[in-house]
Amino acid sequence: MRNLVLAMFAIALAIPAGAQNRKTIYIDKMEGLEPFVEQALQAAELPFDFIEEQKQPELKAGLAKMHSAYGEILYKHKLGRNETHRLELRDVERNKVIASHSFPLRGDEESRKRAAQDFAAKVRSAWAKKSR
Repeated sequence: MRNLVLAMFAIALAIPAGAQNRKTIYIDKMEGLEPFVEQALQAAELPFDFIEEQKQPELKAGLAKMHSAYGEILYKHKLGRNETHRLELRDVERNKVIASHSFPLRGDEESRKRAAQDFAAKVRSAWAKKSR
C-alpha cells in the first residue's frame, strides 16, 4: 500500500513538471503558410501549445520582414521573381530568434509544405540544443 501511495505521489509531482516544459506558441498570418507551419510543428512533436495571440504567447512563428515594399517591387522588376522569405520562431519575451529558415515563396502547395517541414526540422534541432 505504501509503495502505491509513493508511486501516485511521484506521478502527481511529475505531471506538473512535464507541463512546465511546454511553451505557448502563436502562428502569425503569413500569406497562406499558417496551416502548413502549424501542421509541420505539430508533426515534429515539439512541446508547444498552439494559442491565439490575445493570450500572450511565449513563442511566435512568422515571416520576417526582409525588405521594404518598394525594395520588393524593384527586386521583382529586375529579377522577375519574388525574393527569398524567411520563417522565424521568436521568443516573444526576449525578442530573440530561436530558429529560422530561408526559402523562395512560391504559390504551389507542395513547396509551401516543404518549406514548413524544413522550418519545423530546424525548430526541432534548435529546441533540442536549447533544452540541453
